[in-house]
Order: sequence, then C-alpha cells, then structure tokens
Amino acid sequence: MNKVVSVLYFHLFTIIRSPKIALPVGFLIFLQMIHYMTAHSPPAQYFEYIFLAEIFTFVSAVWLGNSSSRWIDTTTEQLLILRVKSDKLYYIIHTIFLFILSIGISLISLTIPTIYSFTGLFEYFTVAYFSYSFLLFLGSSFAGMCLGSLLHPRILTKKNEAQFSSILACVIAVIRYPLSQNYPILSNVLWVFPNISAHQSIIINSSELTLPNVILLFLGSIIYGIAYSIIKIFLLCRKKFWYLKPNMTLVY
Repeated sequence: MNKVVSVLYFHLFTIIRSPKIALPVGFLIFLQMIHYMTAHSPPAQYFEYIFLAEIFTFVSAVWLGNSSSRWIDTTTEQLLILRVKSDKLYYIIHTIFLFILSIGISLISLTIPTIYSFTGLFEYFTVAYFSYSFLLFLGSSFAGMCLGSLLHPRILTKKNEAQFSSILACVIAVIRYPLSQNYPILSNVLWVFPNISAHQSIIINSSELTLPNVILLFLGSIIYGIAYSIIKIFLLCRKKFWYLKPNMTLVY
C-alpha cells in the first residue's frame, strides 16, 4: 500500500512542478471567465451557462489527459512499474491520479461561477446547484481525462496523430447528440464517444434537472472513463515498451 501511495504522490508532485499543466488550466480559466463576463442580461439562469462551462471543462480534461502520458520519460515509468511490481497496478494508480486531477479542474470550473454568483450574475444559486454542477463537471472531466490518456505515446507513437485525435474526439463528443438526431445511422459508431452534448437538454431544462438525472449523467461519464482506462491498460500491457536504436529505427 505504501508503494501505491508513493507512486500516486510522485504523479501529483510531478504535475505540480510541470509547466505543461499551466497551459490547459489557464485555457480553462480564461474561457470560463470570458463566458461569465459576457452574460448579457443579469440576473441570469445559472444552468443556462453551465452547459458551455462543462464543454470547456471536458476539452481541457482531454488536453490534460493526453499530456499526462508525456510528463514522465519512459525510463522513469519503467522504474515506477518495477516499484509496484505490476504494470497493471501502475496504470490503475495512474487512473486514480487522473480522477484526482479531475476533481481539481472540476473545482476550478465550479469556483468561477460561484464567485460570479456573489456579484448578482445569477438569479438563483443554491447548494443543490453547487452539488449538481460539481457532479456534471467531475463526470465530464474524468471521461475527458481518460479519453486523452488513451492516446498514449506507445499507442499513438506520433505526437501529431495524438493531437489530431484529441481534437477530433473533442469535436465528436460535443456534437454527437445533434449528429445522432439528424443522422441516426451514425449512432452505431458515435456511441464510443461520451455524449457530452446530450447533457444540454437536461441542464437547460430545469424541470428535468433532478438529482436522479444528474447522477445518471455522472455515472454515464464515469463508465466511459473506466472503459477508456481498461482499453488503455489492455493495449499498454500487450505492447510493452519500445526503444530507439541509434539509427532511430523503432523496435518493439
């Protein structure tokens, strides 16, 4: 258990020191602040603004999840695996780390509208709204983190491919619901992406914004995140590590 905690602590300590976290987190804060600052008619309905905030959180989470696989070098990763004596256990610990990271960016996404609520921006802001928003942010961010982490350097060896795949996954997740409505045949393929855009109908329609519905949305996103993590662990355990010869030939 001590080894598990130490590896988890190593990931958390590494991310705090890494400058790579600043850009996606700064991107998230900037979009959130612009989003609430441009409110046209305060006092506004709180959940009219949460849908876009959730999308911003999801996109930033995909970015962070993809970056998290590149924060430590291959040699260090192998040493950490040797420390816990199991590659599967190591990747499970990394998934727990992603969940903790998801809590962090969810709190950032939730703190900004909470601050703006004290300025009279929203008509109502209750403890229930706070709790519902946190669950929505946490579920979306965890699904995004695990989706981005699935684009691991040993799964997609070219960085450009991983970046393009991250952008494509974000776009599809955001527009999946209208695509499925207009082209039902695409539902047979698009189900592999989290249905972030479907949350809009429940978030904006306050009559359907009940705790059971919010929990269902939260659990659905968590299931996607766990599924992506299982796929990543399976692929990485099969592929193992690779190294580069002096002539830069990829060897497995």
